[in-house]
Formats: sequence, structure tokens, C-alpha cells
Amino acid sequence: MSRQLPLSVASWKISQSETSMQTRRNLKGLQATHKMPVKLPIITASDEDMSQFDSSDSEEEGQLQTDPLQVDWLSLSSVGCEESLGICALPGCRFKETWRSLDADLEDLKAQSIRDIFVLCTRGELHKYRVPRLLERYEESDFTVHHHSFPDGTVPAMAVCVKLLEELKLCLSQGQKTLIHCFGGLGRSCLLAACLLLYLDENTDPQAALQRVQLVRGHGAVQTVRQYNFLNDFRKNLEEYEASDEAQAQQRSLSR
Repeated sequence: MSRQLPLSVASWKISQSETSMQTRRNLKGLQATHKMPVKLPIITASDEDMSQFDSSDSEEEGQLQTDPLQVDWLSLSSVGCEESLGICALPGCRFKETWRSLDADLEDLKAQSIRDIFVLCTRGELHKYRVPRLLERYEESDFTVHHHSFPDGTVPAMAVCVKLLEELKLCLSQGQKTLIHCFGGLGRSCLLAACLLLYLDENTDPQAALQRVQLVRGHGAVQTVRQYNFLNDFRKNLEEYEASDEAQAQQRSLSR
């Protein structure tokens, strides 16, 4: 009877394409047959896979910026509102060249007597930019938080947009100092600010609304084609939404 030689682990060259569940089962079968340990391959993500995750945790700490948080104020007097709307970038952000102190930024917001803060960043963004507890910190600092998130570079669903604009309108009509921000304070925030101008005054046209926001925040305000088209089509989409079953159901629920 011929003697069966044990297999050497070193003789196995397992490529990344063979790391399927079937390969794992085969290796475990060999381990049981030959009574020897067979090391399973370690599956690692490729560079292409990892490029989808831009974690700021791997970055070195930058120099803390001590300049006051810049809040630009959009006057709403021309659309019948005495209060102005504040627009800014993400407070406490620590990402790439930006390295701010959340404590200092919160003090800056308090010094400007801001009461209500509208946050458009997703929870994932807050983690990415190192302010994972931002919403909680706002509440601990006695700000009223309105969190209506949608991804950077995109636009909100019409139902979300209308709800957000109604809340903005209510805060401002009650004389409360109100702030809105996303990550950079240019795309999503400026889009909603321009939509608010259209929402409060039917005589304001989209181009005029955009120009007024750009005078405050610069020419980078409203950043993507999708956002620009959303602004141009706002009134048509608002009319269609208000006639929809969804809007009527929402109105009935609010009137109860």
C-alpha cells in the first residue's frame, strides 16, 4: 500500500480570483482529509474598492483655524420678510485644508443670536468631516435643529423641499434668527435659499433668485447642473406636487 504524502501549505498559490466560498470549502475539506492546518487566504479590498471610501480618519491633524466662522446673511426684505437667512459652511469641519474648532464655531453662532439651524448634511458626512455629534451638540447648546439631509451635489425630493421651506418660512416669520448649512455652504444650502426666494414671492424669477444668492455667497453658489435645473423648474414642480395626492394627504394630516 503506497503511503499518502501530506500536502504542503506553501505549495498552494491562491489568487484573489479564487477566493470564493467554494474555494474556502475546498480548503477546509483538504484540512480534514490530510489532518493538517490549511491557512485560508486573507481577502483584502483592492485600491479601486478603497477609493470609494474617503475617510478623514487617515489624515494627519491640521493646524487649528482660529478665524471666526463666516456666516453670510441673505436679505429677504424684497420678498416680504424682515429677517435675513444665514448661510455658512459646516461648523467644526476637519477635512483636508479645513481644520476648525467646533467649540469655537458654536460660540460664534451663539454670539450672532442664531436660534434655528437647518442641517442638510447626511449622518455619513458628519462622520466623514469629524463632527459625528454635531446635531446633539447643537441641541446641547440650545439651538433648535432641523435636519433635512440629502447627498452632496443632488437635490431634495419635492415633498422634503416643501416641508423644509415651510419650516424656514415659519421660523423667519416668527422673527427667529435662522441659519442653513451643508458641507461647503454653496450647493445645497444656496439651492434652498434661492428656492425660498421663489417660494416667498411669486414675482421673483429663478435667475434673479440665483443672482441674489450669488451676491452673498459668490459665483460658486448652486454647483451642479441638476441643482440648476431644479431651481429653474421649481415653480412647475411645486405646482405639480401641490396637485398630487401626496401633498393633499400631507395637508390633511397637518389640519387634524
